[in-house]
Amino acid sequence: MMTGVWIVSFVFVSGLVAGGMLGVLLEMWSGRRLAFAEPFVTMRRPLRSVVLAAFAGPFMLFNEALEAFRARRVGWTTVGSSAALAMTWAFLTGIVVVDVAFFLGGLIS
Repeated sequence: MMTGVWIVSFVFVSGLVAGGMLGVLLEMWSGRRLAFAEPFVTMRRPLRSVVLAAFAGPFMLFNEALEAFRARRVGWTTVGSSAALAMTWAFLTGIVVVDVAFFLGGLIS
C-alpha cells in the first residue's frame, strides 16, 4: 500500500519539477510571466507551442487563473478547479517524464 503512495508521489513531483524547471527557464528567456499567450504559445510554431504547453501547461493554467482572480473576472471556485486541473496535468506530465527516463535508462544499460 505504502509503495503505491510513494510511486504516485514520485511521479507527481517529477511532473512538477519538469514543468517548473521549463517554466522558470521560459520566464527567464522571455522576461514575461508564463501564460497561454505569445511568445510561449503561437500559431506560427505549433509544434513548439504544443511541447511547451504540454510540460509547462500546469503553471500556465494556474498563472492565468490567478491573474483572472486578481482582475475579479473569476471566483475562488474557478481558481480551485484550475488548481485541481493543474495538479492532474502535472501528474500526467510526470508519467511521461518517468516513462521517458526509464526508456532512456534501458537504452544506456
